[in-house]
Formats: sequence, structure tokens, C-alpha cells
Amino acid sequence: MKMETGPGTCRPGDFRKSVAGEFNAYLQREAGRFPVEDTLRIDLHCHDHNSDTPDELWGRILGLPETWLKTGKLVKCLRDNGSDVLTVTNHNNARSCWTLLDKGFDVLVGAEFTCYFPEANLYLHVLTYGFSAEQEQVLCEKRQNVYDFLRYAAAHDIPVILPHPLYFYTRNDRINLELFEKLAVMFQRFEVLNGQRDLWQSTLTLNWVQSLTPEKIRDYARKHKLNPRDFGVDPETPKSLAGGSDDHMGIFAGQCGTQLLVPNLEQRLRETPASTLALEAIRAGNMVPFGHLAENQKLNIALLDYFAQIASNIEDPGLLRILLHRGEASDKLACFALSNVLLELQKHKHSRKFFEFIHDALQGKKPNKMLRWKISKKYRFCISYLERIADSRARGSGEEFTQTVNQAIADLFTEINKVIIQRVQDSKLAEKLAEPGAFSTEELTRKFEVPSQVTAWLLGTPSKHTQVTDRCIGDLVDKLMFPTMIAAVLAGANLASTRVLYQNREFLNSFAADLGRNLHEHRALHLSDTLFDKNGVSNSLTGKLRQIQGNDLAIDMLVCHETADPEPHLHVTRPLAAFTLPESGGQQLRIPDLLEISRIFYDGGYDRVICSTEGPMVAVALFLKHMFNVPCFFFMHTDWIEYIKCTTQATQHERDRVRRILRLLYSQFDGVFVLNREHRDWLTGFEMQLDSDKVFLTAHHAPQVNTRVEPIRKSDLFEDADDDTPVLFIACRLSAEKGIMDLPDIIARARKSLPDLKLVIAGSGPAEGELRALLPDARFMGWIDKQMLASLYAGLDLFVFPSRFDTFGNVLLEAFAHGMPAIAYDCKGPRDIIEQDVSGYLVGDPREMAARIVAHYGWPDRRKAMRTAALARAAHYSADRIMTEYLDNLGLPAPQCVREHRSVA
Repeated sequence: MKMETGPGTCRPGDFRKSVAGEFNAYLQREAGRFPVEDTLRIDLHCHDHNSDTPDELWGRILGLPETWLKTGKLVKCLRDNGSDVLTVTNHNNARSCWTLLDKGFDVLVGAEFTCYFPEANLYLHVLTYGFSAEQEQVLCEKRQNVYDFLRYAAAHDIPVILPHPLYFYTRNDRINLELFEKLAVMFQRFEVLNGQRDLWQSTLTLNWVQSLTPEKIRDYARKHKLNPRDFGVDPETPKSLAGGSDDHMGIFAGQCGTQLLVPNLEQRLRETPASTLALEAIRAGNMVPFGHLAENQKLNIALLDYFAQIASNIEDPGLLRILLHRGEASDKLACFALSNVLLELQKHKHSRKFFEFIHDALQGKKPNKMLRWKISKKYRFCISYLERIADSRARGSGEEFTQTVNQAIADLFTEINKVIIQRVQDSKLAEKLAEPGAFSTEELTRKFEVPSQVTAWLLGTPSKHTQVTDRCIGDLVDKLMFPTMIAAVLAGANLASTRVLYQNREFLNSFAADLGRNLHEHRALHLSDTLFDKNGVSNSLTGKLRQIQGNDLAIDMLVCHETADPEPHLHVTRPLAAFTLPESGGQQLRIPDLLEISRIFYDGGYDRVICSTEGPMVAVALFLKHMFNVPCFFFMHTDWIEYIKCTTQATQHERDRVRRILRLLYSQFDGVFVLNREHRDWLTGFEMQLDSDKVFLTAHHAPQVNTRVEPIRKSDLFEDADDDTPVLFIACRLSAEKGIMDLPDIIARARKSLPDLKLVIAGSGPAEGELRALLPDARFMGWIDKQMLASLYAGLDLFVFPSRFDTFGNVLLEAFAHGMPAIAYDCKGPRDIIEQDVSGYLVGDPREMAARIVAHYGWPDRRKAMRTAALARAAHYSADRIMTEYLDNLGLPAPQCVREHRSVA
């Protein structure tokens, strides 16, 4: 699936281009620093199966090693990628190095020790080289305190490197930047190129290390009462910079690494082992990094391979191990659920075999040719993608391989999701839902439940709450098990690879600000399920898009649509499938491609996400939140509780179930924007319990009006009308929740005093037929263009708005902007907009609305004054003022026009 592109497509953020250009320029400068004939290549950071105790809590709870990679395969990968010297830096042990030495290999002994930083309450890794077996035991004991560890290493001339300096193992959300002042005093060598990290962190590290002047280091030493000499650090000597692949899977080992300068190399190799010369160069700091960084793509491939191997190799960790292990209850619950899913996956033959094929393909091994004819036609496309990956690996594991695999993963994910959708459409469940009334709002509200007995929905065991259609879904679950598991692993690898990079994003932002370099741009991606449809939410979002485009704001919108074209500040993706929702008047539900949107978010350099609808895009928004560790906001347009109340006979208990689901949903967001005070109070009150500082009151802005519009003549609408005929106007979607079924009663009551009263209705919807039957003499205009709408506003008398459902009421502002006063119920939305007896009327029920309409036509002078007041009220809802507050609450920069607005204010 490809995003539509063209001249109007959103420009990607400049942030990623700038950091890529800066880091690549550094690598190019360093590439020719040492004579090739005097250079040794070494990957100073790689792992094999002896990294068997992970630092990540979940891995320890589940008893998983960091890799199953055999030492021989790692050595072959290193040799194939041009390494002159071998080392294996497993976690807290050098077992692989000792084994290779015993087999006669020339190896630089190394390990990556996890050391505790006491006052910061965090763990950091320290790459360590050239120690003996006895020294290894001492280092393991001293790693409980990083100061003791480093002092011992310096005293015994054991060189150390600080790898990935911006990545720690901690649950401390607030990392004091003074930590880096101490690291500058305690380390002489830093890894600035790590093959599993992204360009932002690498460039930040590079610029920080290069900013460490002798004066700074001496100042830091005095401030923290540390002696650099105790750690083998000379403030007068520039810091040494290294690189490593950090490979765990035997895919990228040797592609990134360090070039070591050894003068007279050829001659010295005749007398001295390469490992000894390498150690000598590391001690002297004669090193430069080499390699290619690929954002999260390499880590994504590594984690996909890791997940595939977990699916084949995981063993039951044991319930007691999970319960008694150190960690929060949420961690243990997640590990319990994950282990059950993975163990069930092992029992599913097709899923297990597929993940084995993924691992083989990533190692360059194609599936057996006969396999294509053994599997179902629906899944033969999987073989093509696996062959593409294997062919690419056979040609090497460089940039081409990285790009090929990531594109194949994205394409495979798209095709697998199409299979899932098709299977749902072909299922008995779909047949049931297609029956008249089977998927009505009322039925869904009454029966929406999931059984608490797991076997009821996995195995089909009868249960009171088996499913919303009262039929067992066990058959559907079985059909979806294979494609769903594949899709989950593909999406999970993408999520995990990016989450690992950005799990300390807040710290990275603080670090960049303190450094004054490489600050991540502040830019939001606004997701919506609707934008070009015939509904109020779509109209509101279209107005916001035009405001964003007109002022070049730091927000881009994204919509999933079949035919729309991209525009400036608007991404358009094509849906995997689209369904027409029952009882919606033709409203489409479109299924987006999750990984495609994730890629757009990454490439665009966004750092926050907004969602405007509770459809599929809300799941995408929350996925992006956790994937990129960014703030996520929701813009609340619809009152679903009122909608259910207006359109169904659901009981209070049944409506409460929906309210609890909404409470769970809205609580996942870092901020919720509401359009009226009543909703703000509801969300922060007892029923919803959201934090008041996370609920923001906003508004839609009044539309810009064409002052040259020609008012429609009433006689053009009704043959028996003239300029003095009282004519009401309403424009909305014609559905029950809009209160339109009150109109016949209101008109009948008002006509007792105003027999010539007319009504013009613009819009369409599921209730149009019924309303036409009840109001045969009303003028139904259907959906009309903006010019005709403006002409109606300008030429008719009073806007009638009987909805209790709308959270705001854009049509009220449209009416005001054309000088048309309005009458509405005294409820959320209208209550915040209409000034009682000034720009309109607020009433309690149809009887009072009819009486106010009659009174309105009896006050000619007030009618004229109300037109003036309506225009003034519309001016209060200026786009600049509302957008200023909106950007402030999102934490986004203001454009020039908004800054000018602030200065005037």
C-alpha cells in the first residue's frame, strides 16, 4: 500500500533530513582520516547466545535469552562483512571469547557489563576489553557500583567504552542532566554509532561529545568532586569515538564498527596478533566509527527475527516464576498474557512454521519450492515476500537488504490484513450482521459484551455473553488465528523497535534543549475517519484544515479515503476495505493500513498525534502514541451517550456500559478537547473522572462569509410567499438524533398564530422520508453547495435548531456569520454560543420553541437588532483566537499571524 503522492502532498518534516545530513557528513570526513593500509576493522559491539540474561524486565520474567545465535554463525557474519579482528561482547560474561580462544581463534576478549549508577538509580552498559579470566570475576563483582568498576578498569589498564550513551535501563522518568557531566569526567571513549539506534540519538551523542572541551571537563570534575585520572581520563586529550553494530541476530554484525589505526600494520602483523594490536589502538584512542545508520529499520528486522525465534523456542516460564519475580503487577500480568499467546501459537502448526520461514529468509534461506503448491492459494503471496527477503540477504546485508526487508514487511502486513478482512466478510458472523436490524445501534448497545470465561470465545464454550449476535465466534477465531498472529507479530516488531528508541523521548528532548542542537521539531499529525463525507464532523474538520493550510501551521491531517487527493498539510491513504454503516445514511467505515500511517508519522518527523473520531483511527492514534512515546490528544465531536438515548430504547444500565467504554478510551489520551462546558464538566466529574488539567475547552471558528452573496428570494422557494412571509430554516443531517422529529410539532403549534409560516430544510439522511411525510409543505433542498447555503442564510429569517445531541453546533455560527439569529434548546453546545434574547433564543421544549418563534415575528425592531448581534457573536469566534488557544494546549509553535494576534491582544 502506498500513500498517494503528488504536487500537493505534505512535505515531510525537515528534522530527519537535517540530522541525517549532519551525521553522514561526519562519517564522510572520518572515512579518510586513517590510511587504509594501516587500518584494522572491528565490530566492537555484538552478541551471541551467551547473552542469555537480558536487561529488559519482561525478558527476565519470561526466561528468554537475548538471542539464540550460535557463536560460529556470528563469526561467519563478521568475517563476511569484512571484520579484521573478532570480539564478542556478551552481557556480563566473556564465555564466547574464551571458547573461541580455546579453539585457536585470535580474539579480543570483551564483554558488555551492566553497571549500576547509584545516585541516578539507573543501569548503564560499559563495553570492556582486554581483561583476563580472573579480572572478569572482579569486574562482575564491581559492576554493582559504576565508580568502583571504572576505577578498577583504569587501575589495570582495561579500556572501556560507553555505548549508546543516551539509552539507559531505568524506570526513573526524570533523568538529571548532571549525570552527563559525570559521564564526561568518567569516560574517555564513547560509542557514537550504534547500528541499532536512530540518527537523532546518534547525532545528539556526537555533538555532545564533541562539545566537551578540556575546560568543561575540569569544571565538571570540580563540581562533582571527581578526579578524571581515577577513571583513566585525560581532560586535555580529545574524546575517542567508536562504532558497533550491537547485532544480536547475526544479520548486521560487522556492517557498523570501528576503524583502528595501527602504524606499520603489515609489518607488525608478522610479529603481533591482530587482537593485541587492536587493544593497543583502543587504549591509545586511535579509532573512528564506520557504517550506516537506518533509523529504526535495522532494529525492526532484528526484533522481527527475535519474535520469530521466540515463537519457535519459548518454553513455559511457570506461573510461580511470573508471580514471584521482581516487577510491577502490570508487568507480570502482561507477561502472563504474552506467554499464553506465544505458547498457544506454538501449538498452531501453520503459524509456527511460518515464523520459522521468516527466520530462515532473514538468514538468506528460501522456502522449499514445493511449499508454494502445498499451501492455500490465499497465502501463496507470503512465499513471494519470503523469497524476496531471502534473495536480498543472499546479495548481502547492507542498505539494499534493510530497505527490501522493511518494504516486504509493510507489503506483507497489508496483504495479510486484506485476508483477515475477507475472512470476516465471508464468515457466518458477517451473514448474521447483514440481517436487517442485526447490527442496529440498539442491538449493539444491548448485547455488546465479552465473556469473562476465556474458553467461551476461544473454544466456543457456551456463555451468556458469547458475542453481540448471540452466536459462537469460535469458528471465526480459528479461521483468523493464523493471519492475525502474523499481522500481530509484524506490527509488534515495528512498535517495539521504535518504542525502544524513544522510550525516554522526554529526556532526549531535554538533552537536545540543554545542548542547543538537534531539537526535535514540534509537529502534530491529526487523524480522522471522516473529512470528505456529508456530516457535521467532516465540515468542521474541513474548516480546520483550511485554517491550517492558510497559516502553514505545524499540523498535518491524515484521512483514509478511496478517491480524495492529497493537498498541502493533508495526507491521504487508501483504505484496505470500506463498509457502509447501517442506520448511518451511507456513512462509510474505512479500514486504514496501520504500518503505512506509522511510516508517514516517522518520515514526517511528527512528535504528537491528534484524533477526531472514535472509529478505526482511534486505534491507530493509540498505536502511534505507544510506538513513538508521544503525547496523544482526542478531539471530542460526538456525544455518543445522547446519540444512543435519542436513537434507541436502551436502558440506563445499557447506556452506562457504553459510558464506561468511553471512559476507558478517553483516559488513554494525554488531553481531550471538548466543545462545550457541559461536556468538560461531565468528563471531569464523577461519571468519567478525567483529570481537569487534561480536558481543554475549545470551539470551532465562524466561517468566512462572502459579503457579495445574493440573498435568496422567498418567492423562489414558495409560490405563495413574498418578502414578508415568515420562513424558518434548518440545515443538518436528517436523522433522529438531530431532533428533527420535533419539527412537525413545533411548526404545527407556531402556525396557530402564524398560519403562513414556512420551513426550508437543507440536508439529507435516514429520517428524510419520514420527515417528508410529516411535513409535506416544507421545502426540502437536499445537500446543497456553499453558495446556495449562504444564499439561504442571507435571505431567510430564523434558524431553528432542535438538536440536543450536537456538542457544538457549527450551523449556528454559520447562521450568525450571515446575520441570521437562531433558536435552539437550552443544552450543551447552543448554550455556549447563543446569547439569550440578544443573538437568539434558548428554550426548554417544543412548546416554548413554538411560542418564541411566534414572538420573534411580532418584534420587527428586535429582529433587526438580532441580526446585528448575530454578526457580532460570529466575530467573537475568530479563527486566530481559537487556533491560538488550540496550539497552546497542544504545545505547538504559533505561526506569524497568530503571533501578531497575540501582540495585538
